[in-house]
Amino acid sequence: MKQSSAETNNNSYSYTRRSLAMAYFPELTPKQAVRRLTMWIRRCSELHEKLNAKDRKFSSKRILTVREAKLIMEYLGEP
Repeated sequence: MKQSSAETNNNSYSYTRRSLAMAYFPELTPKQAVRRLTMWIRRCSELHEKLNAKDRKFSSKRILTVREAKLIMEYLGEP
């Protein structure tokens, strides 16, 4: 995934769950891609725990922070 200038200059840059899901699953529809990414996150219990440690409602978040996106990429690999 390419780094944008906003990401390199500002830690508050965020990703949408949809954009990250589409990077992992470009062949799927956005809705299917989000569901598949969510399923992968839930199956990786350590990742799921870390994402929910700070914010209990991670599964309903549409906007991801850079930290959350990097954590997902760390556990699931680069899209």
